[in-house]
Amino acid sequence: MSKLLGGGDAMSDGGRTSVITPRVMTDADYDRYEAELAAKFPGGIFGTLSHVEDAWLADLEEVLLSQSEEAIQRFISERPYLLRYITPGTGHHGIWIFPKRVIQVNQPNGKPGLIPDFLVVARNSDGYTWWIVELKRADQLFANRQGDALTPMANKALIQCASYLDHFNNYIDMIRSLIGLPDLGRPKGALLLIGDARNENDMQSAVRKNFNSALSDRLQVYSYSRMVAGLMSDLGWRRRSQTPDP
Repeated sequence: MSKLLGGGDAMSDGGRTSVITPRVMTDADYDRYEAELAAKFPGGIFGTLSHVEDAWLADLEEVLLSQSEEAIQRFISERPYLLRYITPGTGHHGIWIFPKRVIQVNQPNGKPGLIPDFLVVARNSDGYTWWIVELKRADQLFANRQGDALTPMANKALIQCASYLDHFNNYIDMIRSLIGLPDLGRPKGALLLIGDARNENDMQSAVRKNFNSALSDRLQVYSYSRMVAGLMSDLGWRRRSQTPDP
């Protein structure tokens, strides 16, 4: 991946105009650039397109078959750029993730605390946008086979997401203090990652599509097939870009 420095801007020097000739960033330049981005949100795990490796695809497919939510969570934590594929409105600008941050401690009345799988901040041309990500296993369905009801796991996950959003709405300053992140922004919405559309019938896929259309950005439900497709697209683009012209 290359990036230009200089930009070709015109400069005036005693009535004479000169042009800065842009140059392609060296590996060292790009390493410094990425290090600056990674430091933007202390404590976050930074991911960018240059981190993507060919082996990720087979490894992702394997972990999705594991029937282990914890294994999937760990896998994504080690490859944060994967969450870019389910984060709306982002390009290839980088992403920061914060796994398993406690946003509410256990309450004296016995009410359990709140711990989203990920807090995510993504960069785009408009700035930085925060999201909450909750994940379930790839083999768990969002809707039943008849497409007329949500599964018990989907209902539980949606309640979790609603609780996270409500707590952020009411206690954003307390959460910033609790997790030690003063730059934490109010999340735009919650993203639920559950199931695999490749294993769904048309009625099940329609339920998720209708759900997302009705709730817009505030709460969106995606399947792992979206992540797989995004990764395949980036790997394909990289192979084409590295193939010499005939």
